[in-house]
This record gives sequence, structure tokens and C-alpha cells, in this order.
Amino acid sequence: MSSATDVDLQKVLRDNGFDNSELRMRSWELNCTVPTILEFPALFRKKNILHPTLCGIFSLYLFIMLGVLCNDYLVPSMERLCYALRMTYDVAGATFLAAATSTPELFVNFVGTFVTEGDIGVAAIVGSSVFNTLAVAAVCGIFTGVSEQLDWWPITRDIIWYLIAIAALCAVLYDANVSAIESGLMLACYFCYLLLLVLDRVIQSFFRGDNIYTTQVTEDPLDREESPLMSFRDHVCRMPGEESGKCAFIWWIIKYPCALILALTIPSVRTFYFLTMLMAIIWIGATCYLLTWFLTVIGYNIGIPDTLMGLTVLAAGTSVPEAISSYILTKKGYGAMAIGNAIGSNTFDILVCLGLPWILKALILNKNVIINSSGLAITASCLAVTAIMLYLTFLLTKFVLGKTVGWLSLVTYVLFLIVSCAMEMYLQKPVCNIESEEYAYLTKDQWW
Repeated sequence: MSSATDVDLQKVLRDNGFDNSELRMRSWELNCTVPTILEFPALFRKKNILHPTLCGIFSLYLFIMLGVLCNDYLVPSMERLCYALRMTYDVAGATFLAAATSTPELFVNFVGTFVTEGDIGVAAIVGSSVFNTLAVAAVCGIFTGVSEQLDWWPITRDIIWYLIAIAALCAVLYDANVSAIESGLMLACYFCYLLLLVLDRVIQSFFRGDNIYTTQVTEDPLDREESPLMSFRDHVCRMPGEESGKCAFIWWIIKYPCALILALTIPSVRTFYFLTMLMAIIWIGATCYLLTWFLTVIGYNIGIPDTLMGLTVLAAGTSVPEAISSYILTKKGYGAMAIGNAIGSNTFDILVCLGLPWILKALILNKNVIINSSGLAITASCLAVTAIMLYLTFLLTKFVLGKTVGWLSLVTYVLFLIVSCAMEMYLQKPVCNIESEEYAYLTKDQWW
């Protein structure tokens, strides 16, 4: 189709009542790919040197804020919750922590389902699942300096359910048309997963006899002397001592603004820990949305194709909470909780972060959800390969979380990125120049 004919077709569609979001959805009618930056507010859409510079600085500070959120609020509140419910580390990581760190994916898919009506939510979840599976294992194995023996049961259990979730996603995406029944079955599948976690000890006793994995938090986090929980005064007033050196003091000054804002808006974990966890989840969702937006701006200005951004930078951006929290947990000796978080968050992402917005839209608007990209089903099926590779890596190391698992996971992740990016570069169309008159209509009359 020629450029002139393309513009004429777009004009006819607009004159007959199609709004700009519908035109952006129908990117197959264009000779180019609609850039992902249109899924975000219009503040940084002009290409210039200032926007990526500012966004780069903001992104670095948001990474610092996410580190403070996970280290000072999310992980400590999870420790108190595990102690109060007498939960095992692996079940806590696969449920509460997985749901908490999956807030960005849930938020992005709600926006993609109800607002932009594009595939940004599905693409973000598919991309971040690979990062969670392999890159998080690489971070925990290589950079923590910890070598921990893990039990085979929780890893095997969570991998099996992750593969079931992948199979359900592939079946739903096969015809690119998601009904209320299909999304409802996805949610029902997750509730079955939760039920089996509740009955985990009973199921273990059936398969393993008396050799049951029962590692629990036995010490009240409020009473421990090593790494004590921080109070409001500690967050706001405690400065590094003189023996810490100038670097520690400079680092304290850099992160103090975000530490102060978080201390004023999130109750101390020593008080209402469940409210602490809830507010931390809200902050994580908002921070990761901004981080994803700023990273998209950087990629758009540099000229990185959206497909590569989605597979690399954006996938990592939405998975930062999983990586940081898993790193902190592994350093503290909670390796089972860290791996449970990484794999369990993938199951939560697929079955809940996709299923919940889809069923709400199908019930509220009384219409099916249309998936615009026909290649997502094939991409989703590749997730099963990464999950199996991770499990084989643990089998080779006899379920020891250490540098061997870390390096093997990292090599597998890099190979996956090389193959996926090469395929996307080969198949993709050029990106639309939204600053030209030909495609200027794509940026007009947006809700933001």
C-alpha cells in the first residue's frame, strides 16, 4: 500500500467515527509500527537531547527508590507476615511476595486493557516472565556471594504450575480473542494453585512421607538484634556514623529525599505491618510505571526499536521489584523465598494480572478482548523453554543456589535475548515517525 493511499484510508476511517486509539490499535493497516511511547503521557515525545538526559537521571533515582522500598518496607513486612501466619518461606514467596512485586504488571495491563486497548500489558508480562525466570536467578546466584542448598519440592511444584499457566495463556491467545469464560478459567486456575499451597504439607506427606519441607520464620522480626526493623525515627533521623566514611555519608544524602517521602507516606513496619506492605505495593506500582515510561523515552530518542525495548529494557523495568527483593532475601538466607518469588510472580502475572482485567472488561463492556499481535502466542510458548532450562540447571547443581546456577541462567538469558531480538529485527516493520504530518493524527485527542 502506498503512503498516499495509506493516508487516504486513515482519513476515511477518522471521518467515519474511528477514534485515534482505534487507529493505533490497527497498526497492521499502516506501513510502519506504532511506537510504544504513545502508550504513555505526551510530556517527553519530542526528540531532543534534554528528554533522554532527564529521563536517565530520573530512572537512576527511581532504581534507588525501589531499593529503599524493598529493603526497608516490603521485605520486612513480609517477614512479619510470615511469622504471624507461620508460613514457610517458599509459600510466602510464591503468594504474598509474588503478588506484591507483580503490581507493575497488573497496573500496566489494566491500562493496556481499558485505556490504550493495545497489547502493552501482554507484551510486558511475557517479556518480564523471562527476566524473572532467568535473570533473577542469575542475580541471586552471582552477585549475592551466597551458596544455599534448596529443597527440590517447592521449586518443582512452582515450575509445574508455571508451565500450566503458560499452557493456559497459549490456549487463550491462540485465536487472539479472549472471552469471559477463558479469563475466568485462568483466575480459577490460580485459585486452585492457592488451594494446593494451603494443602502443601498434606500433599508433601503423601509423596514424601515424613521428609517434609517445613522451613519457617521461627524468630519474631521485632525481637531480633541483627538487622533490626527500622522505626520512623530511624528512617528520618538516623545518619551514618563517622566510621562509615565519606562515601556512606554521600550515599545517605543522595537517597535521603526518597527515604523521607516514603517515611512520611508509609507507616513503619514496627507498627501496622500489613498497612506498610499495602502502601509499599502502591508505591512500587507507581514507581515502576514511571520507570517504564522514562526508559521508553530513552529508547525512543536513541532509536532502539520497540520490540527490542520490550524484550530487554521494559521487561527488566517492570521486574525490578522481583530482582531487588529476591537479592535481599538471598543475602538474608531466604533463598527458597527468593526463587519462590521469581517463579510465583510469573504464575501470578499470567493468571491474575492478565485474567483479572480481561474478565472485568468482558463483563463490564460485554465484549471479548481482542489481542492485536498474532505472534504473542508463539512468544508465550517460548516461556516454557526458559522454565525447563532453569529447572534443568537446578537439577545439574542438585538444587544448590550459587554461582553455577547464576552463570548458567545468565548465559541462557543472553542467548534467549540474542535469538529473540534477531527474530524481531528480521520480522519488524519500521517505526512510524509520529512527528511527521503523515502520522501526526496518532498523537492527537488522547485521554492524557
